[in-house]
Amino acid sequence: MSELPEPELSRPDSAELLPDGPGAAELAAAGLAAPRRTLATYSPFRLGLTAAIGFGLAYLLFRAVQQGKDSLLLLLLALFLAAGLDPAVRRVERFGLSRGPAVAVVFGGALLLIAGLAIAIVPPLVEQTSVFVHNLPGYVTELQHNRRVADLDRRFGVLSSVQNYLKDSSLLKTAASNLLSVGSAVASTIFQVFTLFILTLYFLVYFEDITGFVYRLTPATRRPQVSRIGDKIVSQIGHYLVGTVSLALLRGFCTLIVLWALQVPYPFALAFIAAALDVAPLVGAALAAIVVCTVVLLESVPVGIAVICFFIGYEVLARTVFIPRLLDASVRISPAAAVVGALAGYTMLGVIGFLISIPLVAVLTLILREVVLPRQANR
Repeated sequence: MSELPEPELSRPDSAELLPDGPGAAELAAAGLAAPRRTLATYSPFRLGLTAAIGFGLAYLLFRAVQQGKDSLLLLLLALFLAAGLDPAVRRVERFGLSRGPAVAVVFGGALLLIAGLAIAIVPPLVEQTSVFVHNLPGYVTELQHNRRVADLDRRFGVLSSVQNYLKDSSLLKTAASNLLSVGSAVASTIFQVFTLFILTLYFLVYFEDITGFVYRLTPATRRPQVSRIGDKIVSQIGHYLVGTVSLALLRGFCTLIVLWALQVPYPFALAFIAAALDVAPLVGAALAAIVVCTVVLLESVPVGIAVICFFIGYEVLARTVFIPRLLDASVRISPAAAVVGALAGYTMLGVIGFLISIPLVAVLTLILREVVLPRQANR
C-alpha cells in the first residue's frame, strides 16, 4: 500500500500574517516565523505622530545646544585640557604618587608657570602696548610717505580715515562711555577663566573614571580595542598640547632675545604677539612674522631686514629640529587635512574650534586608520 503524500501548507491570508493575528500560532507550530510588521501596516496617524515627536525632540535638542553653546564650548575646552595634561599626570604617578597628589603636582606646576610668565611679561607688556597705541597715528603717517602706499591712499583714502579716527577725541570719549561694558566683559572673562580652571581640575582628577565609564558603554567584545584607541587619542592630545605650548614659548623667547639685542622698541609686546600667534595652527607662524616685521620695519629698515632674516632662519630651524622633537609624529597630518579641519572647526566652534582643529583631525585620522580601513579591508 503506497504512502499518501503529505498535504502542503496553505499560505495564510493577509490577516494571518500579523504577529498578533490568529495565524501566528499555526505558523509557529509549523516551524515558520511570522513576518515582521512592515511600514505599510502602521496607520497614517501613528506614523504622523511618531514623526512629529521626533522632529519636536530634534528641535528642542537644537535649541538647547544653541542656547548653551558657550557652556558646551567651556566644557569641551576643559575636557581637552584635561586630556592634554593626563599623560603628564601618568608620568608623575610612575614615581609612586597616587592620582590626587600627581594631579596637584602637574596642575600646580602649570599654574606656577602661568603666574611666572604673567609676572614677568604683563607689566612691560602693558607699558609697551600703551606706548605703541599712543604712537600708532605716527606709524600711519609714516606709511603715507611711502610712494605706493600714498598712491593707494589717494585713490581710496584708507590711511587718512584711519589716522583721523585714531586722532579723533571722540574715540576716547566712546571708550570712556563704554567703561562699564568693558568692565563687565573683563569680569565675565575672569569668571570664565576661573570656571575653566575648576572644570579642568575636576576632569583631571576623575579622568580615569570618566574614560572607564565611556569604555563600559561599548560592547564587551570590542571594549579592548576601544580602550586601546581611546588611550592613543588621549596621548595624541597630550603630545599636541605640550608640544604646541613649548613651541610657542620657544618662539616668543627667541624673538625677545633678538629684538632686545637689536634694541627694537616694544620687545616684550612684540615677543608676546609672536608667541600668542604661534599657537594658531597653519597660519600662526606666518602671522607672527608679518606683524613683528611690519612694526620693526616702520622703526628702521635695516633692523627690519635683520628681523626678517631671523624669522626665516628660525622657521628653518623649527621645521628641522624643534618640531620633530617637541611635536609627536602622530599629531602631524597632511596640509590638506589640516586646512579642511581648521576651516570646519572655525565654522562650527569659532576660535576654540580653530585652535583645537589639528588634534581633532589627528584623532579622526587615527580612527579611520585603526577602525574603518581594517574593517573595509576584511569585507
